Amino acid sequence: MMKSKLFDARTSRLGALAGLLTLLAAPAAAGPAGTYVRTMEGGRPAAERCAAAAAHAGHAAADGIAICTKAIEAAGASVETKAASLTNRALLFRSAGDLDAALEDCGGALALVPDHPGTAVTCSAVYINAGKPDAAIGLLEGAPLPAPGVRYRYYHNLALAHHDLGQYALAYDFLQKTLETNPGFTPAIELKKQYRVAGE
Repeated sequence: MMKSKLFDARTSRLGALAGLLTLLAAPAAAGPAGTYVRTMEGGRPAAERCAAAAAHAGHAAADGIAICTKAIEAAGASVETKAASLTNRALLFRSAGDLDAALEDCGGALALVPDHPGTAVTCSAVYINAGKPDAAIGLLEGAPLPAPGVRYRYYHNLALAHHDLGQYALAYDFLQKTLETNPGFTPAIELKKQYRVAGE
């Protein structure tokens, strides 16, 4: 009963906000923010190099993809190491523009670690880029919240996914949460400029 009242109150507040929001212009295509690079502690050398390559996803993605593939195929690699390397390779495929391969790696990583918040954030970005905002929302809402220091990434991807679906009140709400968590996060600041709230 209490949950229902909270839901009704939030729905009512968002409904009121929707009436006050105006989208000023369609935003430029902005990449989802908040992808995690899955680092390994004590991991095999290939997994460590895979994580390093994913951290610099815009440079030499093909080399990074090859390194991550070795880490995924390494004999004796743990489930966690394989999932991390799949997540990092998805990030590299996304950077290289191969969204089909990125989606496939996300599917593999999520099958191994369905409740890992970092994998959820990274794969939600892949889903958004692939034109699947509903899948991104479902993934994020089903995952545990990331650690407080990186939670803004989770909220920002929810904002982008709701924005892509035309759910502007929800998008604005998650932009607010993003900026409460990380006030200087430039992608959220830029997206928020596309909205105007009556009376502001």
